[in-house]
Amino acid sequence: MQHLSTCSCSRRKFLKGSGVTLAGFGLTSLFPTPLIASTLSDADALQIGNNRKMLFIFMRGGNDGLNTVIPHGDTAGYNDTNRPNLYIPPGAAIDLNGFASLHPALADMTDAYNAGELAVVHRVGYANNSRSHFDGQRIWENGDPTQTQLFEGWLYRYIVENAVNVGVDLPVLTAQASPPVLVRGAETFVNVTDPDSFAYNAIEPKRSKIADALRDVYSNLVGLEQYRPVLSQTGVKLADTLDEYDSWDQANWDPKDPDTPANSLFPVSPETNQVGFAAQSYEFFASLKVAVLSLLESSGNNNGTRVAGTQIVGWDTHSGQGATNGTQAQLLTWLGYAFRSVRIVLKGQAIDPRNYAPIWDDTLVTTLSEFGRTSLQNGNGGTDHAAASCLFMQGGTVNGGVYNCDNSTWPAGVMFGVDGRYLLERTDYRSIFWEILRDHMGAAAGGVDNIFPSYTSLGLGSQELGVIT
Repeated sequence: MQHLSTCSCSRRKFLKGSGVTLAGFGLTSLFPTPLIASTLSDADALQIGNNRKMLFIFMRGGNDGLNTVIPHGDTAGYNDTNRPNLYIPPGAAIDLNGFASLHPALADMTDAYNAGELAVVHRVGYANNSRSHFDGQRIWENGDPTQTQLFEGWLYRYIVENAVNVGVDLPVLTAQASPPVLVRGAETFVNVTDPDSFAYNAIEPKRSKIADALRDVYSNLVGLEQYRPVLSQTGVKLADTLDEYDSWDQANWDPKDPDTPANSLFPVSPETNQVGFAAQSYEFFASLKVAVLSLLESSGNNNGTRVAGTQIVGWDTHSGQGATNGTQAQLLTWLGYAFRSVRIVLKGQAIDPRNYAPIWDDTLVTTLSEFGRTSLQNGNGGTDHAAASCLFMQGGTVNGGVYNCDNSTWPAGVMFGVDGRYLLERTDYRSIFWEILRDHMGAAAGGVDNIFPSYTSLGLGSQELGVIT
């Protein structure tokens, strides 16, 4: 789909899985090293076998799951003695099943929950959960708790494991400060650092001159002839990448809320922030908008984005966490609004002149966070690094409901089941994400140990919850 652009590139030419990470595109930054390294790799073989899509949001910093999905049924553990400044009483929260409640800041998730399209999963983690942000994030992203220094993602391995020889032009797009480990590997993929600066650092007619020059700038190399193919392909793919991105015209895409037509579903500026979020939210919503747009632009073809993602930072609430107000409540409000906005847009219900085809039935949205937080609040009105936490999944293939937070799955004392301080995990995160990859994204069952090492020998299949219909 073209939008206010003169792009003449074809989607077949666009990038073909090579990598580029740009924030502002000037002549001094034309060729990032990872791009040159990957241009002549096996990128043309990348293909994800169906049109199923996945969008992830990493909650970096370690989210307090106990005040996100509140175990009100555990009155001996969750109470105003253990959390005097953080306690949220049942009447102030959103009841889910008589035992678990949602933080009131997540009210925007209730439509999806009531429709059976939102899964709320508690007590997720892994044995001997790291309390380090750096190790914890890598473990959640690389899929192997025994390899804290492994910088290769399980989503990356999925893409490679499920490749066939027909080609995917843009299998992955992320939008955040730097490419996440989740999709890092020998191949590199597109990461949009700044959605508004992912472009040539020039205006017309200079912009067109730069774009044209990139396509044949290396045609007359002297003394470096052996590098001509890789450099020439690099130049062409850079130009195609930027032209394709420009054709999306993301800056002028502003879908509106059908229930409140004046409200933008992605508040990315003072002009689009009718809901009144803090300006600090703009970076997240701008990145989320681009990630969602990449999925919509790929609808109806087998060569576009299958995996997209971004992050929300700031969940390290050692102080000032708050109960119904405070740092965590603000971040949860953004998350809830994001989940609702994505659902409306992907269902084709937004007020949007572009009229993208609905892709909700083929898309799954999921959160991740490296660990939960202490069951007791600390002396600064916050919580410290801990173990298990919760996550959310929504989409057309999600088997909605509450998991691991009811009378049968939340025994007495479980809030202090690790070292007398931390919530004990019940479900290994790899079990959840393998279900997503196998049952939603179509990964071959026999490839599980290549994506999540030792999955079979550890018996992690026994922890699968049936979160995909």
